[in-house]
Amino acid sequence: MPVFFAFSDESGKYKKERTDKFILKNPFYCRSVVLLEAGDWIKLKDKFYHLKKELLDIDHQQEVKWSYIWSLFKHSQKGEGVPKNKPYFYLRHHSLDLLVDFIRKVLQFLSECRSCHIILTLTFNDREKTRPLKMKKIAKCHIGHVWDIAEKEMRRIPESVCVFFFNREEPALERSLKEVFFEIYRESSPEKYSRIKDSLNFEYFPQGFGGQLADYCAGVFNGCCRLYPQSIDLFRNQIWSKILKEKNEALGYGITEIPKNSKNRAYLKGILEKIFATEEKNYRISLNAKLK
Repeated sequence: MPVFFAFSDESGKYKKERTDKFILKNPFYCRSVVLLEAGDWIKLKDKFYHLKKELLDIDHQQEVKWSYIWSLFKHSQKGEGVPKNKPYFYLRHHSLDLLVDFIRKVLQFLSECRSCHIILTLTFNDREKTRPLKMKKIAKCHIGHVWDIAEKEMRRIPESVCVFFFNREEPALERSLKEVFFEIYRESSPEKYSRIKDSLNFEYFPQGFGGQLADYCAGVFNGCCRLYPQSIDLFRNQIWSKILKEKNEALGYGITEIPKNSKNRAYLKGILEKIFATEEKNYRISLNAKLK
């Protein structure tokens, strides 16, 4: 019986009531799901920890989050040292280019993995695009979509089953995820999600391999939607080929807007068109000059 692991994480934030300042800082709320067969997860996990030690000379307990790179860049831009109380203090002597190269190599593992697939969902925080909905409702829409897609993909593989893992979140969001899980199962027939394990699992160790994969995919997608060149580079060259597609179409399947509606689908399509219209020469911008 093929067993798949699905790792999910978020990038950006969402609030029901959103100020202009909040929207400027968080134009998007993105979630990612990285789907891997258990056997490939074991192989890639070992490669991941080996690369972390070889390239960065840090051990497996030290996390390299996508957001850490942006934080380190801001300290560098201000000409200030990294405070000792910051969780990324141990990365202060690593160049930003080296850290992004590490993430690029990790994502390349995914792009070369046969069983790997990626699902991305996005909520526009613009008040004209997304009406004020509770976080629980938004989370339910995100999770409901990815579970529908995961179930459909599992049914393509005889006797396969999928187990979901979520990264630890702030208490309010984690509580919403738990409530959403029970609601979705309570409202569904026993057959609807027969290939998804009926349990809610959280990654208790943030440095875990699967959770960091989901973190990178969500972070890169968020940066892509902001049209940051470095994110576009990673998205086009390492992530795009693994995004799930139906009839060769990713939009509305492996990448979709949440909540779903035709206007926001058109906005998202426009973003993807801009991403793929970006010229290759604009991709590789040294992070020491400009991090995007």
